[in-house]
Amino acid sequence: MDGCKTFTIASHRGFYDYPLPPRAPFHVRISLKGVSAQEEIERLAARGPFVLPSQVHGTRVLSADRALRYPEKDRADGLLIAPGDATCGLRFGDCAPVLILSLGAEPWILALHSGFRGTLKNICASGMDLARQRFGAAALQNLYAWVGPCISGACYSRRMDDPSTAEALKVFAPEAVRVSDEFALLDLKRQIAGQLQEQGVPAERIFLESQCTCCRTDLFYSHRRSARENDPRMLLTIQTERPQKAECT
Repeated sequence: MDGCKTFTIASHRGFYDYPLPPRAPFHVRISLKGVSAQEEIERLAARGPFVLPSQVHGTRVLSADRALRYPEKDRADGLLIAPGDATCGLRFGDCAPVLILSLGAEPWILALHSGFRGTLKNICASGMDLARQRFGAAALQNLYAWVGPCISGACYSRRMDDPSTAEALKVFAPEAVRVSDEFALLDLKRQIAGQLQEQGVPAERIFLESQCTCCRTDLFYSHRRSARENDPRMLLTIQTERPQKAECT
C-alpha cells in the first residue's frame, strides 16, 4: 500500500459522508452502527427512483441508468453511476465498499462490493471495463478511489484446506497474504489497492479506511462478529447532482 493515503471514519449521527473532491457531482455516505439500513432504504426509495442490487459476491457491474428500480433488484455487485442517475445503494458487513471516481470531461463514479470472491475475481477490473465501454478514453481521466471499512488483514482468515484459499494464494500479491499451517490471513484492502493501481488510479489518490469492521463492532456492522438481529448491515448510498453549467467569462 506504498503511496496510498488513509482516512478514518467517525460517526456523525450514525452516518459518515465521504470527503470527495469539491467539484465531484456526487454525494456518498455510509450508514454505521445504530442506523437501520432497511429504514434508510425505504426513506430514500420514497423520495424518488432508487437502485439496490441483490448482491451475490460476483463481479457483475451495471450502469445505474439501465438497472431495475427498487423494490425490483438485479443480481449484481457494482454500479456505474453518472450525474443525473437514480440514487443508488449497496450493503456491507466486512466486505469492502470500493469507490472509483473520474472527474474527467464526463464524470462518473463506480460503487463496488468487493469481498473475498469479488476481490479474487477482480471486480475493480470489471467495473473499469464497463466505464471504458461507456466513456471511452475519458474513463481514465483524473481518477480517485476509496476503499471503505472492511475486515482487516489481521482478522480475515481462511482455512488452508479450502480450495478457494488455494486459488487466492495464486492470485493475491505476496504482501497481502500471511500463511500458517492451518490458516491464511488475507488483506483485502492491500489487494484491492494493487488492483486499483493496475487500473490506472495513482497511488496517491487511493484512500484506504484505517479501521477493521471485525475489531470495531461499536462503530461498524461485522458479518463475523455482530449480532445480526441487532446490527443491520451498513448501507452505502450514492446520490447524484447534475453539474452546474459553466459560467461565461
